[in-house]
Amino acid sequence: MAKVIMLIGRISSGKTTYARKVEKEERALRLSCDELMQTVFPEPLGDQYDVYAQRCIRYLYHLGRQLVQGGANVVMDMGCWSRASRREAGDFFHDVEVDWRYLDIPQEEWQRRIASRNAAVLEGRSNMDEYLVDEGLLAKANALFEPPTEDEGLKLTIVRE
Repeated sequence: MAKVIMLIGRISSGKTTYARKVEKEERALRLSCDELMQTVFPEPLGDQYDVYAQRCIRYLYHLGRQLVQGGANVVMDMGCWSRASRREAGDFFHDVEVDWRYLDIPQEEWQRRIASRNAAVLEGRSNMDEYLVDEGLLAKANALFEPPTEDEGLKLTIVRE
């Protein structure tokens, strides 16, 4: 039976790398909000970023449901940073199997990944879905991220890669 694989993880925690691995190993179609945003909106959106990101997420949710109902596994390459966003995803995908995976990496590794990503972006060696994680974005992301808790009732796998 086809399923939706929902990833949970902080910014720069390795979600896209992990999603690409799942794409190959589990024959899943990867749907990436960052790739869609970077492709459709190559210029910074400023205050409108969150509005358009939410629209992209809704679009990808609808597409993901169609693909799963058609028999394909789907990995949603986005962070589900907040409890509310996880509840929204769970409500949306109530009629299909959802496999939640939390990328929980040590603080030191997370900081190393941010530094490595930023260096790649600044040197022009990054993938199309990578962008600079400056102090402002990092502060915003940290303020929004809520680690999943047991009382959310998610069928959760912890990934430490």
